Amino acid sequence: MVLKVKMGDIGVAKSPESIETLLGSCVAIILYDRGKKIGGVAHVMLPKSRNSSEKNPGKYANTAIPELINRMAKLGARKDKLTTKLAGGAAMFKCNSNTIDVGKKNIEASREEVKKMGLRIASEDLGGDTGRTITLSLKDGSVLVRTGSELKTI
Repeated sequence: MVLKVKMGDIGVAKSPESIETLLGSCVAIILYDRGKKIGGVAHVMLPKSRNSSEKNPGKYANTAIPELINRMAKLGARKDKLTTKLAGGAAMFKCNSNTIDVGKKNIEASREEVKKMGLRIASEDLGGDTGRTITLSLKDGSVLVRTGSELKTI
């Protein structure tokens, strides 16, 4: 079964399921506990929430990661065993000097928050100007990234 994660949402599951999301300028924060075969994906839309009691914690990088870790822990995952991967953050619209590159800001914030949580990024597929679909296999922690007709595993 495939768990589909919508924009600004968080999904967690155990093997043999997989988790999938479609990304543009958003960033997927992907965590996986290899020993327990538990994984999760946060579909981050924006860099930071100014509200610590955010109703939709998956929407922001600074609230998504702690919530993702908590939800995975409820299934039995351990923070010290997590592998971290990032994907997304495309520049979907032509930016000029007066516009904000949301994809770039999401990448920067996601990396910063991962570091703050004491996690290390194992691999990533970030940036560019094309959206992508990612699928996390909870059997082995591999992440299939589809960008147009291109496929790669991170």
